[in-house]
Amino acid sequence: MFKNLTVEKFLQEVASENPTPGGGTVAAISGAMGASLISMFCRVTAKGKKYVDVKDEMERIGEEGDKIREKLLKLADEDTKAYLEVMQAFKLPKESEEEKEKRREAIELASQRATEVPLETAKEIVPLLEMVIEIAPKGNPNAISDLKVGMELCYTGFVGAVANVQVNLSTLKDQSFKKEIEEKLEVVIDRAEKAIAEGRKIIASYGYSC
Repeated sequence: MFKNLTVEKFLQEVASENPTPGGGTVAAISGAMGASLISMFCRVTAKGKKYVDVKDEMERIGEEGDKIREKLLKLADEDTKAYLEVMQAFKLPKESEEEKEKRREAIELASQRATEVPLETAKEIVPLLEMVIEIAPKGNPNAISDLKVGMELCYTGFVGAVANVQVNLSTLKDQSFKKEIEEKLEVVIDRAEKAIAEGRKIIASYGYSC
């Protein structure tokens, strides 16, 4: 869906009066852009004669970044689809008690899916943040600013995905499902916060304090 749009067309879609693509989709795209820069940093390093010792490692991590980027692009589409399913559920008839019950069930199921998708986005982004810790000290310092941008894009995508999980959690009725998601969210937030703090610390040693 969105991966085949030009950058200009995608931004026009985001800026329109339509509710989709919204923050969840943009969060996934942000993570995908960050993944691209992480892969670029790895490949710039791998081709340098000074970095023969880490060439294989950088190429491997660059490929991992590519795979995560593709997953995030799919999640960008999934987020919009999930939101549209919620909207469709709200449009179901509600005249009889039976219709009302079916509508409530449909809304709950669609809302659960709309919660799961951004959680998946957040989970996919965490390894990208952890990659930065691994590659920043070993990579080409001439591309460290690109890695910095990639890391911050990933973190922005992560924060956006978490926000979408949290806003959807507030609408759920199934307390067991809600608790399960909250527990998973706590784990990924902890990993992400540790990773971004360490990544920023390492990159700051190159002179990037912002």
